Amino acid sequence: MIAVNKLSFFIEYSYSKQIERFFGQYDIQVISPEKGVRTSEIRYQIPISFDPKENMKEKIEEIMNRLLNLFPIDRIGEAICFEYSNEDYDQAPFFTLYSTGNSVSANIIDNQSEMSTPTFCEACSLKERRLESSFLLDTSKLKNRYMINVDGMFWVVSEKMAELMSEWKITGYYLEEVVHRGKVDEKLPAYQLIINNSLPPFSPNVNYYYFVSEPEERCDVCGVRGKISYPYIYSKSDIENCSDDLYVLNEWNSNGSYVYHPLILSQRFRKLLLEHRITRDVRSLYESTYGPKDWFMEPVFIDNY
Repeated sequence: MIAVNKLSFFIEYSYSKQIERFFGQYDIQVISPEKGVRTSEIRYQIPISFDPKENMKEKIEEIMNRLLNLFPIDRIGEAICFEYSNEDYDQAPFFTLYSTGNSVSANIIDNQSEMSTPTFCEACSLKERRLESSFLLDTSKLKNRYMINVDGMFWVVSEKMAELMSEWKITGYYLEEVVHRGKVDEKLPAYQLIINNSLPPFSPNVNYYYFVSEPEERCDVCGVRGKISYPYIYSKSDIENCSDDLYVLNEWNSNGSYVYHPLILSQRFRKLLLEHRITRDVRSLYESTYGPKDWFMEPVFIDNY
């Protein structure tokens, strides 16, 4: 596995050769974009690769500080992604599910169900979202879809997906019927996916990162806001008895406003999804082939990266 931090910024085209020489000092090859017709400003998106055990913060901090001091750059953005080998995918016991499609129809907002939003952290104002009633949803949104994400933290499956999960003997969950709120003639059977158990706590070998460019997002009180987890690691002895196909993470994640527990799928479940063409084998959010119905999953590691 390789961790990649993609730095992005705008600068006048006249600095392009200087930018290329600057990154050459770090043995990073940069090919400058062409100057546009309407503006002389160009945008760089420069991927910088790291071993997962390497200190990313130290190097990124140095590069960003030097760039801001040497060149007329207003702001530098960061984006983290991870690149995996075939072996990483083949040996993973579990996968973290991030999305069931590169489309707004796969990730919807719920404005109808009764939710409570207790404060999770007074210091940074992170909140929880707790469902206080049956899920109320326009179920027509599941048309031609197997599963959708709601509010970034809840999952709803179609009748077809529910039938397949039963047929495949998927374990570790139960379903609750979603109440349709929409046009009567557009009602579709839909079910909230509820997970029975969480995985054990992470191995202490899990790595984390906080964006150098966004120090204000980091909360040292709760330790959740602003934290970017590397792929999850578990001690082999801790999960050897975890035989279900579905779990949630024991730890909290944050989307910037709310905390939630990510959904975890087994290797067996992922293989069935691929075999039955529910999704293609997409391994990066940045693949041009990542489509509106592709499920994006990242592998979980055992003992170390």
